[in-house]
Amino acid sequence: QTPDPRTDRTDQLPVRWDCGCTTSCRTATGINTIMPVSSAPASAAAAAAAGPATAVAPAAPTSGADSSTTASPRLPNTTVCVPIVYGSMAFYLGKKADEYATHEWTLYVRGPNGEDLSAAAAKVVFQLHPSFPQPVRELTAPPFEVTEKGWGEFEASIRIVWRDPDEKATVLMHPIKLYPPGITSVTPSTTSTEPVVHEFYDEVVFTDPRESFHKQLMRMSVLPRIQSHEPAVQEAFPRYSDEEDWKALLEAQKFLDTEMKKVKTRLIQADAEMEELDDALVEVAQANAQAHAAAVSSGSSRSKSSGSSKSKSRH
Repeated sequence: QTPDPRTDRTDQLPVRWDCGCTTSCRTATGINTIMPVSSAPASAAAAAAAGPATAVAPAAPTSGADSSTTASPRLPNTTVCVPIVYGSMAFYLGKKADEYATHEWTLYVRGPNGEDLSAAAAKVVFQLHPSFPQPVRELTAPPFEVTEKGWGEFEASIRIVWRDPDEKATVLMHPIKLYPPGITSVTPSTTSTEPVVHEFYDEVVFTDPRESFHKQLMRMSVLPRIQSHEPAVQEAFPRYSDEEDWKALLEAQKFLDTEMKKVKTRLIQADAEMEELDDALVEVAQANAQAHAAAVSSGSSRSKSSGSSKSKSRH
């Protein structure tokens, strides 16, 4: 990849890790090792389709995967769907912004409602722009996120390696957005304290999984919830819940019922107006018929009267 001049001044940018060190990042549940991955593809775009759709790439060597799952039998006619949310969130730095860092952003993969994805994922590898110091970040414990500072937008790749080494890794391409749609630079409208959230909901489907991996997948619903290292990010995470969906459906149903009543009322009024119009047309037609008959009758009477006068004059 060609270095991006917007982020290429690495000699003037400090190396920043969440914990302040240069080799690892502490999380709430353990240590996330940050190290280069030689097996990472040179071009992530060539390994996955662009956009929010999930792309599947060949699995890497089973680093961090559970080798015990390979000996476990598969469960036929079984399908497990794992919902995930991946995206980025950017905050304008305000008075702390400078020429090389206008925003602080976080790139992440998470459960829609804070579920612990580590029950299914052995590690998550984030591939940043090559101009960043150590652009490949490998995390082996949640929360699966990377926080950095910069001033340019770019496309990153996210590679999820599952605990069953026979399952193909999931590769996602995600453009990190610093500005609202249609804006590409700092303006008065982009200096708000509100974050720019750019995320997608997706589902990874496992067909006929191994029994041991299936048990790990089922643990996701009972494990403690995971929170972001960044309180502002955690607070701004969009929520995905059945309750909200039900509320939205109920509101939609109420709206439809109201509109249907309005339409029904308008149809009844239209029918009544049509009946009145039909009656009026009938009355007009009857009046025209009567007028025509009267005109014909009057003309016939005048003709007879004229004939009688002529007969008398001849005699």
